Amino acid sequence: MKPIMDKTDKILLTLFLMSLAAYLVIFLSAFWDLPLNIPPWHQGLLLYFHSIPMFFLQLLLCRLAKPHWRLFAPLMLLLVPGLVFVGSAGWAVLGWVLFLYWCAAPTAGCILAWIVWGVGKLGRGRDKHEKRDPSI
Repeated sequence: MKPIMDKTDKILLTLFLMSLAAYLVIFLSAFWDLPLNIPPWHQGLLLYFHSIPMFFLQLLLCRLAKPHWRLFAPLMLLLVPGLVFVGSAGWAVLGWVLFLYWCAAPTAGCILAWIVWGVGKLGRGRDKHEKRDPSI
C-alpha cells in the first residue's frame, strides 16, 4: 500500500471516520436504555447506515491497495465475527440468516465502492488514450 498523501485520500479517510463515529453514536443510543424501545427509523439506521463508512473505507482501499486481492479485506473482517458468533451460539440457520441480514449493508457499500472506483478508473484510462484536438 502506498502512504496516504493525496488530498482525496485524506478526505476519504475523514469521511470514513466521521461516518463511523456517527454510526457508533446511532448504535450506542439504540441500546443505551432498557427495555429496548427502538423506533422504526432508528432500526433502519442501525441496519443500513453502516454501509456508508464501509463505502468510504473500501473506496480508500481501492485507491491505495496495489495488490488488488487486498480489496477483499473488509469482507473478510465481516466474515470472521460472523463465523465466531454462529460457532459459539450454536445457531445453525437462524444465525446465518441474521448474519446475512446484518452484513448486507456493508457488503453493498463495498460493492458500490468497487463500481465507483472501476468507473473512475475506466474514465481516467480513456482520457489518457484519446488524442486531444489542439484547436479546442
